[in-house]
Amino acid sequence: MKLLTIIYDTAIDETLTELLQSLAVPGWTKVPGLPGRGGRGPKLNNPVFPGTSSILLISLPDEDVERVRHAIRRLQASFRLKPGVTILAQDVEELA
Repeated sequence: MKLLTIIYDTAIDETLTELLQSLAVPGWTKVPGLPGRGGRGPKLNNPVFPGTSSILLISLPDEDVERVRHAIRRLQASFRLKPGVTILAQDVEELA
Protein backbone atom coordinates (compact mmCIF):
# COMPACT_ATOMS: atom_id res chain seq x y z
CA MET A 1 0.00 0.00 0.00
CA LYS A 2 1.25 3.48 -0.86
CA LEU A 3 0.30 6.93 0.34
CA LEU A 4 0.50 9.51 -2.43
CA THR A 5 0.99 13.11 -1.37
CA ILE A 6 0.20 15.39 -4.29
CA ILE A 7 1.08 19.08 -3.93
CA TYR A 8 -0.41 21.08 -6.79
CA ASP A 9 -1.42 24.51 -8.03
CA THR A 10 -4.94 25.14 -6.67
CA ALA A 11 -5.91 26.58 -10.07
CA ILE A 12 -6.20 23.00 -11.44
CA ASP A 13 -8.23 21.70 -8.48
CA GLU A 14 -11.48 21.06 -10.33
CA THR A 15 -9.76 19.38 -13.28
CA LEU A 16 -7.63 17.19 -11.00
CA THR A 17 -10.67 16.17 -8.94
CA GLU A 18 -12.53 15.19 -12.12
CA LEU A 19 -9.51 13.15 -13.23
CA LEU A 20 -9.43 11.24 -9.93
CA GLN A 21 -13.15 10.48 -10.29
CA SER A 22 -12.62 9.20 -13.84
CA LEU A 23 -9.80 6.95 -12.56
CA ALA A 24 -12.16 5.53 -9.91
CA VAL A 25 -9.83 6.52 -7.08
CA PRO A 26 -11.80 5.25 -4.07
CA GLY A 27 -11.09 8.17 -1.76
CA TRP A 28 -8.84 11.07 -0.94
CA THR A 29 -8.30 13.83 1.59
CA LYS A 30 -7.72 17.39 0.42
CA VAL A 31 -6.10 20.33 2.19
CA PRO A 32 -6.93 23.35 0.00
CA GLY A 33 -5.55 26.86 -0.33
CA LEU A 34 -2.09 26.70 1.25
CA PRO A 35 0.62 29.33 0.84
CA GLY A 36 4.02 28.02 -0.18
CA ARG A 37 6.99 28.13 -2.49
CA GLY A 38 8.03 25.61 -5.11
CA GLY A 39 9.41 25.26 -8.60
CA ARG A 40 6.99 27.85 -10.01
CA GLY A 41 7.92 30.38 -7.30
CA PRO A 42 6.04 31.64 -4.24
CA LYS A 43 2.26 31.37 -3.98
CA LEU A 44 1.21 33.54 -1.07
CA ASN A 45 -2.32 34.50 -2.15
CA ASN A 46 -1.51 38.20 -2.33
CA PRO A 47 -1.16 40.70 -5.20
CA VAL A 48 2.62 40.25 -5.42
CA PHE A 49 2.60 36.43 -5.26
CA PRO A 50 -0.91 35.31 -6.29
CA GLY A 51 -2.25 31.79 -6.01
CA THR A 52 -2.04 28.95 -3.54
CA SER A 53 -1.21 25.26 -3.50
CA SER A 54 -3.33 22.36 -2.31
CA ILE A 55 -2.45 18.91 -1.04
CA LEU A 56 -4.18 15.62 -1.80
CA LEU A 57 -3.55 12.49 0.24
CA ILE A 58 -4.48 9.25 -1.49
CA SER A 59 -3.98 5.73 -0.17
CA LEU A 60 -3.69 3.19 -3.00
CA PRO A 61 -2.65 -0.40 -3.59
CA ASP A 62 0.87 -0.57 -5.06
CA GLU A 63 -0.44 -1.76 -8.44
CA ASP A 64 -2.58 1.40 -8.92
CA VAL A 65 0.13 3.98 -8.19
CA GLU A 66 1.74 4.10 -11.64
CA ARG A 67 -1.64 4.40 -13.41
CA VAL A 68 -2.62 7.38 -11.26
CA ARG A 69 0.82 9.00 -11.50
CA HIS A 70 0.87 8.68 -15.28
CA ALA A 71 -2.65 10.18 -15.62
CA ILE A 72 -1.73 13.16 -13.42
CA ARG A 73 1.41 13.82 -15.47
CA ARG A 74 -0.63 13.66 -18.71
CA LEU A 75 -3.07 16.16 -17.21
CA GLN A 76 -0.21 18.45 -16.18
CA ALA A 77 1.29 18.31 -19.68
CA SER A 78 -2.06 19.19 -21.26
CA PHE A 79 -1.86 22.79 -20.01
CA ARG A 80 -0.10 25.42 -22.11
CA LEU A 81 1.55 26.85 -18.97
CA LYS A 82 2.43 23.71 -17.03
CA PRO A 83 1.08 23.98 -13.46
CA GLY A 84 3.21 22.90 -10.55
CA VAL A 85 2.51 19.32 -9.44
CA THR A 86 4.70 17.34 -7.06
CA ILE A 87 3.89 13.68 -6.40
CA LEU A 88 5.42 11.89 -3.44
CA ALA A 89 4.90 8.22 -2.54
CA GLN A 90 5.62 6.38 0.67
CA ASP A 91 4.95 2.88 1.91
CA VAL A 92 2.14 2.71 4.44
CA GLU A 93 0.35 0.06 6.44
CA GLU A 94 -3.31 0.46 7.32
CA LEU A 95 -3.90 -0.30 10.98
CA ALA A 96 -7.10 -1.91 12.14
